[in-house]
Amino acid sequence: MRKIALFCLCGLTAASILTGCSGSADGNVNLGTVTLSEYKGVTVNIEAPEVTDEEVDTKVETILAQNPNEVEVDRAAKEGDIVNIDFKGTKDGEAFEGGSAEDQDLELGSGKMIEGFESGLIGAKKGETKTLNLTFPEDYQAEDLAGQDVVFEVKIHEVAEKHVPELTDEFVAENFPELGTVDAYKADLKQQMLDAKTMQSEQQRDAELLAAVVENSGIACATDEVNEVYDQQIQYYTSMAGMYGMGLADYAAMMGMDEDGFRTEVRKMSEQTVKQQMALMEIAKKEKLTVEDADREALAEEYKDAYESVDDMIEKAGAENVDNAILYDKAIQVVVDNADVTNVDGLAVAE
Repeated sequence: MRKIALFCLCGLTAASILTGCSGSADGNVNLGTVTLSEYKGVTVNIEAPEVTDEEVDTKVETILAQNPNEVEVDRAAKEGDIVNIDFKGTKDGEAFEGGSAEDQDLELGSGKMIEGFESGLIGAKKGETKTLNLTFPEDYQAEDLAGQDVVFEVKIHEVAEKHVPELTDEFVAENFPELGTVDAYKADLKQQMLDAKTMQSEQQRDAELLAAVVENSGIACATDEVNEVYDQQIQYYTSMAGMYGMGLADYAAMMGMDEDGFRTEVRKMSEQTVKQQMALMEIAKKEKLTVEDADREALAEEYKDAYESVDDMIEKAGAENVDNAILYDKAIQVVVDNADVTNVDGLAVAE
């Protein structure tokens, strides 16, 4: 299923493949008409995945910076420090819900608290209590607090600064005991990075192969099918934008487009999605591909975080969608297995 995720065959993510594509697992889909091009022997050039030692060193630096040690200091707190605090918030003298906590670590400058809270603790020392007179933002999600004046009493228990650790055998032994040494850790990290690049390379290969098949085929999409995928994708983007308090127009602006332009691009993508479905289902039909119980079990295992079992997956996603997703994956594998794949320096890539 990793291949299908790239093509957006039934949605925007791999999991959404199983939520709403129409069609039939026996290959008799009603998506329009398709005259399939030759799908064996398709040529594609890809970049052979490689990870340099410099890339590994950069990754190590990033990992260490993201996992600093906290060392207590006997000085006034400054931006970037971690303070351990108790705090109690009141409005009109009364404590409000969610406004109090104990033994909380807070990085000053992180922006996790309302404006003025973190900056108000800069200069504070261990053992001090600070009184912060603040105002909640007008657009704060809790309507009873939006725009309201409040008072926070904050007790500072500790001030600590972040120290980026060094990559030593001791550090590796403590945090990655199964590896034990710096050399072993770097070798393992390099392999992980290579695996990730290899997967990306395979996805690019599969996408380009399928694009070539679709481009060379004669495919006429049914408008209803394009509309269905379009509606699913617009719903997905709208929901995703809503999670960040944005509307679809705001999301489109982040992509450098107005809403009309964004919708136009989504419709183009939806039409391409349906064409991909049609081409792959036609391949499945010509190759007489079938879906076995073992295929369904493997798919359920891959999405075990979303589905408790095969029966649960089928109930939630629909038997037709499950089987179609499996056929799509088998069909693109036929194209890949019979493709002429060459990397950028002209050396054949072994499958």
